Amino acid sequence: MSTPRKRLVAVLTSAALIALALTTAAGPARAAERPEIVPLPEHLETIRAAEATELYGDPGILPLEERKSSLISMGDSQISGEGVGNYDPDTHTDGNWCDRSYDQALFRTGIESDVEYNISCSGAASQHLIEGNGQQQWNELNQGDHLAIKARNTDVDLVWIIVGANDEGGIEFGPTATQCATNRILFLGPCWPDHTDDWEARVEVSRQGVETAIGSVRQTMTDAGYLSADYDMVVMSYASPGGPDVEDNPDFPGWYRGGCLLYLADAAFARNKAVPLFEQGIRQAALNQDVRYLNAQRLFDGHGVCEEEPWARGVYTEVGLLPSEHAFRQSLHPNYLGHGAFAQCITQFYERPEWDTSTCVDPASTGGAVLYEGLFEFKDVKNTDSGLCTDAEGYDSRNGTALLSAECNGGRNQGFWYDEQRRSLHVELTHDRCVDVETGSMEAGTALLLWDCHGGLNQEFVLTDTGIHPAGHSDLCLGFDGTGAEAPLILTECGTAASGFELAARDYDDPAGYGYDDWIGASVY
Repeated sequence: MSTPRKRLVAVLTSAALIALALTTAAGPARAAERPEIVPLPEHLETIRAAEATELYGDPGILPLEERKSSLISMGDSQISGEGVGNYDPDTHTDGNWCDRSYDQALFRTGIESDVEYNISCSGAASQHLIEGNGQQQWNELNQGDHLAIKARNTDVDLVWIIVGANDEGGIEFGPTATQCATNRILFLGPCWPDHTDDWEARVEVSRQGVETAIGSVRQTMTDAGYLSADYDMVVMSYASPGGPDVEDNPDFPGWYRGGCLLYLADAAFARNKAVPLFEQGIRQAALNQDVRYLNAQRLFDGHGVCEEEPWARGVYTEVGLLPSEHAFRQSLHPNYLGHGAFAQCITQFYERPEWDTSTCVDPASTGGAVLYEGLFEFKDVKNTDSGLCTDAEGYDSRNGTALLSAECNGGRNQGFWYDEQRRSLHVELTHDRCVDVETGSMEAGTALLLWDCHGGLNQEFVLTDTGIHPAGHSDLCLGFDGTGAEAPLILTECGTAASGFELAARDYDDPAGYGYDDWIGASVY
């Protein structure tokens, strides 16, 4: 069973085949060029031999091409299956709270393999992925030690890593989320002031830990006799569990019943600053170690807690575990649908080995995950005559948010990404909100605003050298209804100074803030 990357390597031009023949004639075959397998410590070798006997009826280490193929996921609760339910009972009990779900994403991919190993564990930190350091959780082997065994017994096609949220001194998701939810339940006021000033420093701690862990995992694979071309390693970032637009859900379940127990300003802090900066740290760690990177930060936009078709579980109490602290551990984690989306993302990325980076989102309330090559570049929707930018009023992204002219400042409420395939303009605040022609009235003077992305014609735009046009209406352009600040964005006749719009690259030394301290949602509770 070969990986897409292995198949890609095998597709050679005739010239390359000639070169390969000459190389083979002059030296050993590629299999012999693999690193020698480093012997395991005695206690791990005993476990490995027993697993090999169970797999093949023999305790020896087979040549790579003769082994069963495998997929492996490593990391913490984001990938273990915490929040999904249907747990391996041995990992959801006193003595082991790894909370590994049988419905976790790795078991639901479209990637062919003989066996799949989810060796992740809820609460894991980067150090738990480092082979041989003695750092373990509960009654489990260190995940690096686990990997060392699996890599010698199977032909590992994929190592999928999500980690960094629990590193000491890093972002420490569990304690942070617990404090914020507790503040809301007890009406103690928003928690974001306690975290905003040192957040970047905490992200840097997590970045360093993740980068070290990735390097260690690579070394573990090398010590198991692998070349880098023999397997695919993917580091994925965390999906934001929700945002402050929950009341746009026509079937909003209520704050308590839906488990969306955060102050809206705290939800805005998480969406606008905490998760994006953390994503940047994870991304930098992956790129510094030259492994493939999957950006899932925006994947749950529109599917957060208390939103339509949520892909994350809200604040939740497992009543049977009360009064134990473990009764609340499943809160704010991906649910069954969320792991289904993860599975779609990793499958699509695995099938495109030529992509070094990718971004996975639900582009238009499709209910499924779609993968895009690379990382989104957000740009200013800018009037070329006045130099003013389009601004989502008040850092808001609720349905109906006004789009106004403002001095360009690099804020996330002024960033837009253009989906060339769907021809939609998504605001940087959330991928689930698009520039929308109000009521679909395609005539001069109609206002544009933010609305749920739905793929309709009134959310399709064409970019030309004469401006930004609603699809099918080349005579109409985006324009500001006035020359000063706070002029509404409207449809106007093309060919005027007001209609000269472009998507302009952003380069700000000191971009605007993150818009959670003065966030103006419809409800402050």
